[in-house]
Amino acid sequence: MKKLILLFSLIAILALSTLGFADTVQIGTGTATTSYLPIYGLYGYNYTQQIYLQSQINKSGNITKIRFFYVSGAITNSKDWVIYMGHTTKTSFSSTTDWEPLANLTEVFAGDVSSYLPPTNNWMEIPLTTPFNYDNVNNLVIAVDENTSGYASMSWGAFTSGSNTGIYYYSDSVNPDPASPPTATSRTGSIDRIQLVFPNTSAPLAPTLLYPSNGGWAFTNDVLSWIPTMGAGDASTYDVYFGTASNPPLVSSNQTTTTYTP
Repeated sequence: MKKLILLFSLIAILALSTLGFADTVQIGTGTATTSYLPIYGLYGYNYTQQIYLQSQINKSGNITKIRFFYVSGAITNSKDWVIYMGHTTKTSFSSTTDWEPLANLTEVFAGDVSSYLPPTNNWMEIPLTTPFNYDNVNNLVIAVDENTSGYASMSWGAFTSGSNTGIYYYSDSVNPDPASPPTATSRTGSIDRIQLVFPNTSAPLAPTLLYPSNGGWAFTNDVLSWIPTMGAGDASTYDVYFGTASNPPLVSSNQTTTTYTP
């Protein structure tokens, strides 16, 4: 196979409005996966809760979007979600009945999430109908109620976050009521890698290249990839310049995904 030296550069595109980018807090890194959170696609109905610690977030303000890292699977039979968020003093779920009460949670989204599903191995961004004002004092609970009958395997990015910071229930026949959830199927310390999007306070940093390195080697059928650099504003779209010259041509503009196939 022919091998070329390829120059791969990225420019984060800032919208004219100050709402075009936002500050993002990412919790969890790595390559681990889970099939149980935020939903377990192999069963018809799901209810899950996950705890993210204040020390993991360390930022106050309105959370306007959340992102789960989507690895693989079909969402057709798992597309109707209701998402809740709330403050909690819990650091873990002490038993399979230790759900955070619905009275302490706020509904932030309800609807069909299938249009938000990105290509595999990308962040799935869900805009919240009701932004959640996080106080940066308590811990954060994120609950997902999935209400579509049918099943298909799905996989999500995960990380280890202490003992029993996730709790989940699934069933093919019983659609659980978040106001009175049944005894959970199980608890886990492997919860979703997540991104919480706050209103912007600064412009985005240059993206971090994953493959290939700038000016590095790549095969002609390789997939170019990058990730946003955390710690500042969140770019809304990207322009991709790609080629063998020192000033490569523009090959893709205003794309939201973080991969490009030449």
